Amino acid sequence: MKKQINLLTMLLVIPALSLYSCENVHFADGRTGTYVNDASSGFSIAHDTLVVEQGRGNTWLLHRKTGFQMIVNGKPGRHLYETEECTATADPNTGVLTESRNEKVIEFPDQNSMTVGKRLYRRLN
Repeated sequence: MKKQINLLTMLLVIPALSLYSCENVHFADGRTGTYVNDASSGFSIAHDTLVVEQGRGNTWLLHRKTGFQMIVNGKPGRHLYETEECTATADPNTGVLTESRNEKVIEFPDQNSMTVGKRLYRRLN
């Protein structure tokens, strides 16, 4: 009887672990990459690049580079650049990332895009 219970437990646990493992690999493969966003207004022009990579466990590393120009008297000014490094935590149930410093919500509506708040980024690779 004890051997039957152990066998039954193994038959249930191993497939469950396999599915969990595959889901985590899919999550990692589906989110890592380079994403870009271009935005402009009457005040500035900005080009954002965000590199997403998986850290340890449910932690993700975000590397952001932004190039922008302020518009002065209707003309673009000189090019300025900023970089930012931060981390995010993944919700294991939804796949949504929450950026640690400002608690920005990062979602992946499909394999080719990402949203950070209301900004839509398209995936390059």
